[in-house]
Amino acid sequence: MIDLHCDTIMKLIDHPSSGDLYRNTWKIDIEKLKKAHSKVQDFALFINLGETNDPYGRYEAMRNLCTSQIQHYGEHIQHVLSYQDIESVYESGKIGALMSIEEGGVLGGDLDKLKQAYQDGVRLITLTWNYPNGLGEPHCGDQHKKLTSKGVEFVEAMQDLGIIVDCSHLNDAGTEQLGEILDVPFIASHSNAREVTAHTRNLPDYLIKLIANKGGVIGLNFAQSFLGTSPISRIEDIVKHGLYLINKGGEDVVALGTDFDGIKPDTEIKDASEMHRLYDAFKEAGLSVEQCEKLFWKNADRLLKEIL
Repeated sequence: MIDLHCDTIMKLIDHPSSGDLYRNTWKIDIEKLKKAHSKVQDFALFINLGETNDPYGRYEAMRNLCTSQIQHYGEHIQHVLSYQDIESVYESGKIGALMSIEEGGVLGGDLDKLKQAYQDGVRLITLTWNYPNGLGEPHCGDQHKKLTSKGVEFVEAMQDLGIIVDCSHLNDAGTEQLGEILDVPFIASHSNAREVTAHTRNLPDYLIKLIANKGGVIGLNFAQSFLGTSPISRIEDIVKHGLYLINKGGEDVVALGTDFDGIKPDTEIKDASEMHRLYDAFKEAGLSVEQCEKLFWKNADRLLKEIL
């Protein structure tokens, strides 16, 4: 399994008594990831610009926690900075830890801070969260606004550095613009299909096709409000969105972006240790073993190989 988004570091820094990266009360930890046969797990460093006066300081604190925990449990997990590192964890059986920033505005439009983030080990940046941030407009804002000139500059610099561009939380016009700016694939790390569930965090058909045509991937998000009307996040709804993405974008576009520990805890899949239930559900829905493997890790692996 390769999961392109979780918010476990936020839980650990805000609730230090809940455990650590090896074992905690949340949905993702090393023990649970081992049961899921995890190959690579992205750990997002999420900064809410509306709740902190020092977003960069918050980023540094989360980064320090993430890297120190990975180092402490180096017997089980390894920070991956390149595809060569990913190949190494495949061989060793360790879990690969990818580190990302969820909220490009934390860098304040400063290209030097972007370069520093790369040096810090960040390999993926979600351009916006739910606020305009100097780079672009969020999904809940004006859907027709394009990226700012600084946003274009940032995206181009990310491509040059080898940082994956993530359009989850970005508005439609900004996402469409990424297809024009980038020469490499980009992703929606944790988004679903808008035609299945009419939420602005989900992607309309034309953007599903755009991401697919660019060679990118879309990680299925387990958030109940993005999946349907059930009060819990149901496996059948995740499958419905996955099959729709395949139908519109092809079997190479769909991946996993659980959003575990960043969403409501009412999920039919109890935690990462139960991901086999989703694999079985996709097989029961008619996907071949190869298609399930693509969804669970091979599509994300292909993208990581191309960009890192």
